[in-house]
Amino acid sequence: MFDLTKFTPTRKAEFEQLARDRKEDFEALREKARWTASVYMGPYIVEARLKFKVCEVLKLERLPAILKTHDLVALAIFAGVWDELNTLSEVYKNFRKINRLQEDTVWRYKVADPSHQADSNDMNDWLFNPNDGVMTWLNI
Repeated sequence: MFDLTKFTPTRKAEFEQLARDRKEDFEALREKARWTASVYMGPYIVEARLKFKVCEVLKLERLPAILKTHDLVALAIFAGVWDELNTLSEVYKNFRKINRLQEDTVWRYKVADPSHQADSNDMNDWLFNPNDGVMTWLNI
């Protein structure tokens, strides 16, 4: 049984900053041609921003411990953005691609490989495309 009165130690503002920090990490990895690591880092930008949004929607300073998850769909639902996301066809497609990659644990163990530049470029587009990037839509 879950104790619904427990919270993570991370504050709402820290999740917001964490999303910005992971974005900087993602960009720094790409600048150094660390393609594999950048792909692995990408979904954490979305995760941190959604956790911030969950706190915002619930008007809580800390994330409920029960929502300490890497499940982007669950976080989008609890952040109150799932219905809107489903109406934005291209943003939704990009979100699903990021989510599939997040769920595919194989990236955790991939050795750095220059061929992953294309994957990193895709991740960058899915995240930050000015028209339909997930993080563009989530305002970061």
